[in-house]
Amino acid sequence: MIENLIISFSGLIGFLTIFLILLRYRTNRITNSYLIIIFLIVSTRMLLIGSFTIINDSFILIILNKYNNLLIAIVPCIYLYFFNLIKDLKKIEIKNYIHFIIPLSFNLIDYFLENYDLKTVNTAYYYYIFFTIYTFAYFILIYNLLNKNIWNRTGEIRIVIQQNQLIRKWSIYLFSFFVIIAIRLIAVLFLEINNNNYNFGSSYLWISSVLWLIIYFKIITSPEILYGYNFLNEKITEQKRSENATISFWTDTPISEINNIQDLQLKEKIKSSIKKYMGEVDQFSFHHQAYRNAKFSLTDLSNKLNIPKSHLTYLFKYHSKISFPEYKKIVRIQDGLELIHSGYLTTNTYESLAKEIGFTAYNTFFVSFKDVTGITPQEYLVRLLKNKHFE
Repeated sequence: MIENLIISFSGLIGFLTIFLILLRYRTNRITNSYLIIIFLIVSTRMLLIGSFTIINDSFILIILNKYNNLLIAIVPCIYLYFFNLIKDLKKIEIKNYIHFIIPLSFNLIDYFLENYDLKTVNTAYYYYIFFTIYTFAYFILIYNLLNKNIWNRTGEIRIVIQQNQLIRKWSIYLFSFFVIIAIRLIAVLFLEINNNNYNFGSSYLWISSVLWLIIYFKIITSPEILYGYNFLNEKITEQKRSENATISFWTDTPISEINNIQDLQLKEKIKSSIKKYMGEVDQFSFHHQAYRNAKFSLTDLSNKLNIPKSHLTYLFKYHSKISFPEYKKIVRIQDGLELIHSGYLTTNTYESLAKEIGFTAYNTFFVSFKDVTGITPQEYLVRLLKNKHFE
């Protein structure tokens, strides 16, 4: 009885998680359509199984038997979830339907075998072999995808590296749970077939229910995981729309202990101006094109803002999560994004874009661009043109 309650409870919490995800879907960088589909399929099955075992209604059993084969669709959904997470896509693209050809074919074959009484004694065994190979093949693809694009992803800008680490931890966490859940299902299917008690892997389902509950509660209680590679860009966009807003890598309190006597004296002198300096630096940096000068320095910024250089040095040393060189890279990439959107690359090369926004070398521009946006300049342009085509 307790096991059945756990199964039903995991289904209910799954639907609650889906509801909370949908409430903040647009800003929730870690979610996309495929994660919702996965949770929907799993939660519905958990509720059906839990309800049947408690109520013992034959109608629920009929629905459940028809529904069980849909579970195979979860496998490509997991792959597409991580693929869209990396590409920062939310919608289901038509080209991804190819991943559902095999699950659809599997269900059609099973339908004909069932309705035309063509099933043999070994049908479940063949299903098992196919499902096991199919699942392992996809999990190898997922592993390679994550290993190449997230787990070994490097960068030069600290705030972007922190975002990468956040998404890396989440992907490792979720992928590990998916692997454990898949191994449990494959092991249980093997036991059911060998004991002539094939039941679509429903035996010991409470183990999977507990694992799903852990995933759901992790999402519900950890809003900090709901970000992606473009979180920084969103913050900058918000700042540009406001006259006074500052970007997230500023902090009101010093990020490290101030031991230097001169810095302590400077702290007392300018502590009332820190917030104002942050706003002035951001407003100038993201609304002017001064950083297109490859030699633009902190001294130049000081002269432009009429703020003593020592004050700006203190500001970046104690109240910024990134250094001034990193700050320059972010400003320049944002400038480059605006040029791309205005059609600069229709008549110019990527190399000329790099020079135009202040980078002395294309390689530095390329690395910084991928740091800030999560994709290469070429991929960004292709996506932009594709979005304009569908508008």
